[in-house]
Amino acid sequence: MISIVVDRWTTDIPNVNKISQLFKLLGNPKRLQLLYLLIQHSMSVSEISMKLNWEQSGVSHQLQLLRKYNLVQQRREGKTVIYHLEDPQVMTLIADVLSHAEKIIQ
Repeated sequence: MISIVVDRWTTDIPNVNKISQLFKLLGNPKRLQLLYLLIQHSMSVSEISMKLNWEQSGVSHQLQLLRKYNLVQQRREGKTVIYHLEDPQVMTLIADVLSHAEKIIQ
């Protein structure tokens, strides 16, 4: 059994709302697919669109939400915008969730 320390940060309603928002973002199957793709390597909107067979406008919308909450970053390479994950904690969180899901979902 894991012991979780409950402190003021985790019981403060605005902070709980932020945590809930993070899980809502990660709970969307499309965003989770997109993040998993970006864990593997950086990509442009058109590359993501081709890999996931989504409309580019849909990819852009999802990326905009993820950028808003600092889950993805972007950089320019000429005229192309490349999206990537840099935060090791986000990558670890997603990898842990996927690993756990494999154990409980059969």
